[in-house]
Amino acid sequence: MKSDKVILVAGGDLRQQYAAQRLRQKTGAAVWTVGLPAQPNLHFAETPAEVPAYDVLVLPVLAGSSGETVPAPFGTSPLSLPELAAQGKPAALVAGGGCSGVAHWFEAAGMTVTDYLRREELCLANAVPTAEGAIRIAMEETARTLHGESALVVGYGRIGMALAPRLRALGMQTEICARRCETRALAQMQGFSAVPVSALAQRAAAADVIFNTVPVLLLSETVLKALPPETLVIDLASRPGGTDFDAAKRLGTRVVWALALPPEVRRCHIPEKAVSAEFHRKNVEKSVESVLNSEKRLRNCEKATKTGIISSKEFKKKSGFGLDTGTIIC
Repeated sequence: MKSDKVILVAGGDLRQQYAAQRLRQKTGAAVWTVGLPAQPNLHFAETPAEVPAYDVLVLPVLAGSSGETVPAPFGTSPLSLPELAAQGKPAALVAGGGCSGVAHWFEAAGMTVTDYLRREELCLANAVPTAEGAIRIAMEETARTLHGESALVVGYGRIGMALAPRLRALGMQTEICARRCETRALAQMQGFSAVPVSALAQRAAAADVIFNTVPVLLLSETVLKALPPETLVIDLASRPGGTDFDAAKRLGTRVVWALALPPEVRRCHIPEKAVSAEFHRKNVEKSVESVLNSEKRLRNCEKATKTGIISSKEFKKKSGFGLDTGTIIC
């Protein structure tokens, strides 16, 4: 299958490399990469200015958390968002993970921005490398083996549920702290002890390693004051985090704020069929296919309204106009 579309895959880690290769195979489009190593059968550019006008831009997970650049750990420097936006066609699709903070760069030029991290299956798969990265940090930052140590996991969502059983498998005494009673019941059903947030200060003081996954201030100065000097806090929450970092600095508490962990563990081997990479590729494909097929779908919808097969209201629904998803679903 051949296509005259141009897809640009910009920045990110090995998942982006994998996605670029599969997009070329699946779509037949001309796939360019920037901020990634050169790969066989793909067009390579040193800077966004070298890329022809694209129809689809694929940004990495947690695209542009700084607001003006895209992380490109394999490149010489981060990629400029204004430069990337300047290379897109007016009706281009931009797909990125957690990209709401940078969408304005592209929407101002008439492009459509979609956040593939809204797909639950990708979020669940992405929790696995996050959990493994957190364990790597714990191993590096502690002087003893994790086996026999105690861990407190604050929050029991996607990351907490991926992390807790892995800590237990390493021999850590693992406890869950969660706000909702049904969440604590789920943790207990899965064999963990679980406590409410009201008991956080007490249980945190008894833990050797605390893993926070909640982006709400729970590890306050009061909680941190009760921690022994050797306690390690690993905050996995997105901004603004769940730890009072200023208080931790004053108190001398050891805190690692592990933002964007999967890119940070890029040196770990990711096999060709890695779960996270495969889910990343599939979800990017879903977003890309919507724009590659949109013209044909739109023409069919328009034809149907002219022949009276569907109403204008149904046309809007089928063409994707007026929807909140940011993608055409006709």
